[in-house]
Amino acid sequence: MEDIRHLSEVLKSQVALYSELAELMDCEKQSIVSWAIDKTVELTKQKEVLLRRERIQEEARNALFAKLAAKFGVEHLTLADIIRNTSDEDLSDTLQQLSDRLVELVGQIHTANLNLRMLYNTNSRLISDFFTAVGLSNGNAYGPKAGQNRPSTTYGIV
Repeated sequence: MEDIRHLSEVLKSQVALYSELAELMDCEKQSIVSWAIDKTVELTKQKEVLLRRERIQEEARNALFAKLAAKFGVEHLTLADIIRNTSDEDLSDTLQQLSDRLVELVGQIHTANLNLRMLYNTNSRLISDFFTAVGLSNGNAYGPKAGQNRPSTTYGIV
């Protein structure tokens, strides 16, 4: 039962971390839309720190699942299995609420990530189109042939 309580604490930590990540991604979206480059870079660094913490928490969660699976004598164990087999109703309810919240947060983060990808791609195209329009690039300024076929200046400086 102690391992299940510890799992509950790890899941609470993950909920807090994923909530923070979702908020951070929303701020990142706003900074991209407003072309606040310094803010975007700072938020990206903060997101990297959160993702490192998430990996540590995920390792702890996986270790607890492996330990519980061995205790229950099964090869594969899910959170739903643990919830169904937990005799403590309060703990079972807590685990279910955490599970529901994690599913919700992961969905939000997935959607936010797709939106951020779209914004970064759009901004990249806008920048590339600008450089093409002013004659500084023949094609995609950020692609594999970036910098090739650029016109030289009068002073030979590119």
